[in-house]
Amino acid sequence: MPVYVIHCQNCRHVFQGMVFAGSQEPKIWVCSKCGGRNAKPYPEQKSVSHPLEDQDGSGCPCCR
Repeated sequence: MPVYVIHCQNCRHVFQGMVFAGSQEPKIWVCSKCGGRNAKPYPEQKSVSHPLEDQDGSGCPCCR
């Protein structure tokens, strides 16, 4: 499960967004602070795996 660093272009809030295994990346990211629909992943920062994800990529225990 990749975790993305997201930047809201409305209020400049920076937050993390996760895409669950088997899901597609959303076309629209919604800011967790202002609710704006103009948030974008930082292109220069690659996504990282969920910190609790199993080595085989099967997902973290809390999301199974």
